Amino acid sequence: MQEKQNGSFWGYLRAREISHFPTNRLRWWLLGLIVIGWAVEQYEGLKTGPVLVYILEDFDKTLTQWGYVAASAGLVYSIGAQLLSRAADRFGRRPLLVWPVFFYAVVSVCGALAPNFYTLAVLAMAGSFLMAGMNPAVHAASRDLTPQMGRAMVYAWVSLAFTVGALMSTVIAANTLPHFPGWRPQYWIGAGLGIVTAALLFFFYRDLAPGVRGSVTSEPAAGTDHYEAGRLIYRSPRLWILSGTIVFWSLTYVTVSGYVPTYLARHHGLDPARAAAVTSWFWVVFTMSVFIAGWLSDHFRVRKPVTAFGAITTGTCFIVGSSLPVDTPEITLMLLWSATGFFAGFIYPCWCALYSETAEAISPHGVGRAFGITATLSPIAGLFLNLGLPRVVENYGWSTWMMCAGFFCLGVALLVGAGKGPWWPEKPHAARS
Repeated sequence: MQEKQNGSFWGYLRAREISHFPTNRLRWWLLGLIVIGWAVEQYEGLKTGPVLVYILEDFDKTLTQWGYVAASAGLVYSIGAQLLSRAADRFGRRPLLVWPVFFYAVVSVCGALAPNFYTLAVLAMAGSFLMAGMNPAVHAASRDLTPQMGRAMVYAWVSLAFTVGALMSTVIAANTLPHFPGWRPQYWIGAGLGIVTAALLFFFYRDLAPGVRGSVTSEPAAGTDHYEAGRLIYRSPRLWILSGTIVFWSLTYVTVSGYVPTYLARHHGLDPARAAAVTSWFWVVFTMSVFIAGWLSDHFRVRKPVTAFGAITTGTCFIVGSSLPVDTPEITLMLLWSATGFFAGFIYPCWCALYSETAEAISPHGVGRAFGITATLSPIAGLFLNLGLPRVVENYGWSTWMMCAGFFCLGVALLVGAGKGPWWPEKPHAARS
């Protein structure tokens, strides 16, 4: 028990690193801090989505021009992930959990004061770089606190951060836009949340010591440098193929997080506040289903079939939604996006568990860099989406892109087979905590 080893629950704060594996309350407290930090960082990046229509109107820009900005931000994200993921393994997770949140708060302040579209574009790229640095650290830190089994449930908590961040962006917009119309108030709200969250992480989060991180699975051979042992991650064809899954998933996920509010406003004629409210149902249901998926995956000790099921059903929902007429009632749209969110929740936590276990089988000291690979590849999807979506919408309409997003999601089911682990359970097991 941590209370016995440190004298009290808060005894872990006396040292720079935690020299024992945290259990019980301390373990969940640390995991909760990670989730809160990543949720706020996600909110920072997604707060533009519900108010994109205001930005385009304010600066007299087109969706295609914003696509160029978003695509450039994706390239910056890729560069940041490649550079900063190494730091997560070399210097620990904490610096990349605390400082990106703080600096993104500063970016939000500058965004609220941005005098023109190009200043806002540069700030979007700066924020993208910061999120790229935090991404691998969040996933690796979550892995640090997780035993071999129960992994999908823990990554359900990481997925909770994604969904809570996205839900915050839509719910806050839906409730504040009627009182504070326009996009600048959303940036001020983001700045306040960022400052508070960065302070919380700075004072209360601590990394596990490197030796403790390595002992979660196995130690490298005697005399082997921990950091150098992690380089084996880059030599695995299996891991690179499995990493490609994130490209297909990102095409679908970013469609929801970045463009569905605009799609509902422009294609189905909802006002921005109602469009944000309808989109929020995707995230509400997603938040619940990730834990159902995590429990199923851990209970039966399988990752691949749960992930593939989520990919196939989510893709199908997108394809069905693409056929809805423009005068579809709001309640129907709400039900459709709720169903889409439910099935989408089956994808990410189980895929993360599969990816983490595949990486650990190669080297337990390269997990941060493994998730850095996915953080580097995912902007490829963003580049294609942000350049392609405006062109497709301009020439063929929103429905065509939604159908494309559905087929992209189906691609996830094809690549999960490269991961380590069975397709079918040998026998049911209760997940170990």
